[in-house]
Parts: sequence; C-alpha cells; structure tokens
Amino acid sequence: MLNNFWFLHICTILLFLFSVNSCFAMRLFQKDWEWRPDVKKIESFPEGDFLVWLGHSTFLIKLSGYVFYTDPVIFDKVVIIKRQIKFPVELEKLPPPHFILISHNHYDHMDIPSLNFLSEKSKKNGINPYIFVPQNASIYLKNESYKVVELKWGEKYKVRDGFEIWSIRVKHFSGRNLFDWNFSKWNGYLVVSDGVKIFFGGDTAYLKLPRFEPDIALLPIGAYLPRRFMKRYHVSPCEAVKMAYDIGAKIMIPMHYGTFKQGLDTPEQAIYEMKECAKKFGVKTLIPSPGEIILIEDVIMMEK
Repeated sequence: MLNNFWFLHICTILLFLFSVNSCFAMRLFQKDWEWRPDVKKIESFPEGDFLVWLGHSTFLIKLSGYVFYTDPVIFDKVVIIKRQIKFPVELEKLPPPHFILISHNHYDHMDIPSLNFLSEKSKKNGINPYIFVPQNASIYLKNESYKVVELKWGEKYKVRDGFEIWSIRVKHFSGRNLFDWNFSKWNGYLVVSDGVKIFFGGDTAYLKLPRFEPDIALLPIGAYLPRRFMKRYHVSPCEAVKMAYDIGAKIMIPMHYGTFKQGLDTPEQAIYEMKECAKKFGVKTLIPSPGEIILIEDVIMMEK
C-alpha cells in the first residue's frame, strides 16, 4: 500500500515537471531557426501614443498618456533560458510604467526581476505603479513593494473616466513549483481608453471569446508543436487568427514567438501559417520587427 502511494506520488511530480517545463525542454530537440529578424534599436520614444514589441509577450504601450507593459521580460535570461534575439532598447531608456499587465505566473510571463526593475524606475520618477495579475497570483509578489491588483475573470478596473482594464477569461494553466498547480488563474486583458481598445491575449489555447471588437489584438502564435500536447495550452497560428476573427479585431499583431526556444515549431513556420490563415478569414495582420515603434494613430488609419 505504501509503495503504491509513493509510486503514484512520484509519477504525479514527474508529470507536473514535464507539463510545466516541456516547452523549455523541447528546445533541446528544436532545429535551428532560419528566422533572423531586423531588430530595431530604439534610441528614443515618441510623445504620442504608440506600441512596440520587445519580444516574446512583452509589449511597451503608451495610450492616453499612460505607459504600460505586458508580461515584461527585459533581461537576457528567464531562469536558464537565453533570449534568441537582442533586446531592442537599453534598459535605462525604457520609460517608467504606470501599470503592468501579467497574464499568468509562468516564469517567462511573470518575471520578478523585470517587475522589480520597472517598478523602481517608476518610483524614481514619482510614479507608484500598479501590477495587474489574475486571481490568487498576488501571492507570488507579496514580498515586493509595488501595488498589486488581482482581477478575477470578468472584472473591470477603472483607471479614470473613459479608461478601463477588463480581465478576460482565456484557456491556459499556471504553476511555478511542485505544489501550486493551477492555484492561480490566467487572464487576457482588454484595455479600453477614450474609444481605443487593445486586447492582450496572454497565453491561451483556443476558445471562442465575446465579440468586443478591439482595434488591436495581441495574440500568441508560437510554441504550438507538437500539437497533440500543446493544443491544451497554446493556440496554433491559425487558431490565433480564428480568435482575432471571433472577437472582431480590426488588426492582429502576433507575439509569443521568435524570442525563446519553446515548442518544436519555428518562427518562420508560425508566421507563414498565420499569414495563410489570415487570408482565409479576412483578418488584417501587422507583423512588426522587435523594437519597431508603431503609432496608434497609424494603426487606426490602417483599419479604414
């Protein structure tokens, strides 16, 4: 009886370790990428509203004067996993955030060294930043000095009149150690400001979301192979396009590819499949280079 108990216990732990770390472990079997992006080195940022992809799921966005980041990972490593492309801006040149959106607690999305760096930068500039996290995820930041706001699925946070952050239920999982499997949740976010809507999908498998018609949908397209395993947690590029179509996105911008070796897919493969599927569904896509600054007003003009 005791032997059976420990056998099942060990099997459970091994299954957990495989599930959590499989994306990173698969890089050992991944072929080299042919993809070599033209990383744009950022020297300065514009005064107006903009967004810029910094790699993986990290965007720097300025909207209605508020600066915010999505799942910031700004250093060369996540634990022991190295970036495959250079970070496009010197850290000291990054603007201080008013708030940060965290989709879930995985190390490549909730990177505490990055949060600490950005939070300190904000405080030095007289800003007390807010970190928005899913339900129960604040426990991982309880020893840090910034303000943490938990948003349950479907909740909204009013920044000011005309500026809100909505928590959107997506389909993923969570875990940072052996004992917290799915203890915290996982969010997408809809940022609504003065008539402009930006949807950040975080990490997600496919599910049909409400049609909230964002101007810009930031959706993941990488780490989707092998499909038999990944489909439970990560959309394929075509499923990402389908989600953009479902929600009525006017422009889709891809993310979560080309920065860390995770699944068995390659960036060029993901981009090709996304483009082909976008033709099928009639979804407009914009594929910025890392560090390429996109003015929000230019994106709005593209929609017309």
